[in-house]
Amino acid sequence: MSKTAFLLAGQGAFRPGMFAGERGAAELDRLLDATDAVAAEFGRSGVRAHLLDPTTPAAAELAATDPFTLQLVVFAAAVGEYHRAARDAVPDVLVGHSLGELAALTVAGAFDLVDALRLVCHRSVALAECATEPGGMLSLDLVADRTAHVVAAVGDRRAGVAVLNAPARTVVAGPVTALDAVRGVAEALGVRTVRLPAPYAYHSAGMALAAERFAEAVASVRQRPLRLPVYSPLLRGYVGDSEDLGALLVRHLTSPVDFLAAIRALHADGLRTVVECGGGGLGKLVTASVPGVVVAGPAGPSTPEEVPTPQAVHPASLPAAMPVAGPHVAEVTERLRVLYATVLQYPLEAIEPEADLEAELGIDSLKRAEMLGRVSTEFRLPTSVNDGRFLAHATLAELAGMVTATLAAEGSTR
Repeated sequence: MSKTAFLLAGQGAFRPGMFAGERGAAELDRLLDATDAVAAEFGRSGVRAHLLDPTTPAAAELAATDPFTLQLVVFAAAVGEYHRAARDAVPDVLVGHSLGELAALTVAGAFDLVDALRLVCHRSVALAECATEPGGMLSLDLVADRTAHVVAAVGDRRAGVAVLNAPARTVVAGPVTALDAVRGVAEALGVRTVRLPAPYAYHSAGMALAAERFAEAVASVRQRPLRLPVYSPLLRGYVGDSEDLGALLVRHLTSPVDFLAAIRALHADGLRTVVECGGGGLGKLVTASVPGVVVAGPAGPSTPEEVPTPQAVHPASLPAAMPVAGPHVAEVTERLRVLYATVLQYPLEAIEPEADLEAELGIDSLKRAEMLGRVSTEFRLPTSVNDGRFLAHATLAELAGMVTATLAAEGSTR
């Protein structure tokens, strides 16, 4: 049976002004009123402007200047996106990524909204009071075991693998100095890295003291029966009402999260549609991890393209004047995926047709120039193919369109 999951994002959930078009919506007003009221309890300004005004600071700036506010807007963003998505679809399961798990448990009924908002604030206070040095998170376009080797090569035990996001997308957490060293080793090996807008080294042993402090606040919060199924990447299974969810939230600060394993387990159980509740990005992790999943979110649904089985062509049965048709764009796309995965030594699942060749796959202009020769050989492209036109394409899907058009034009002149 085909199932639908709502994915509630964590640190990537927030975009400035993401609810600007929702002004006056009753559900959003209740959420923003509650968030601002709880912020005031902790002596902080409200977050309403951050979610309604696109000119307010982005997540990276808030991570550096106001992590307390960032955590509130991240949580509110995930909850608000859930309510927006729930107008059009009913989830079979909720999955939260990092802080998004608290949001998932809240909309599923395990925690009262105000209690959950207070937990977000207590968590931020504990992190700020217990931080002994600046920390953060670094994403590597590398499989988990190789990432662990990179971290080991640095020799700083304060850094460690924190999140397994996709087959070739792993996150390391630790002090900034350790992350800088990891980045240096990774980039020397040609591995693309990205600093995440996370103000602390979440999901790492360095958060142990903050976890102890946070546990004191969690102990006073009442847990309620779940109204919707929730799958926990940390628990690697469905959450039951008998589960101590307060303890789960505390563990989040110090324990690694395997989002990849969660998605694969849900896919094996029938997951075929995911709805992103957040700033976007989780859908790409899903499509890099499992096949045949439809992703929907703020930008609307995106259906994975079916790759047709190539059919044998018998030239003798065709009229003499009819040129043999070139490959379909879907076939070209699949051949390009295999070629790029082989050359880059990435898992095939990590090579998405819509992935940005440079920003997401780390293919710079020099590497693209090298790939031109390989693609030309693979498809026997004419020597007249324009290098600049080839290099201008940002995704494999765009490149596949160019290759298909070139082959079609070449076939029509034969």
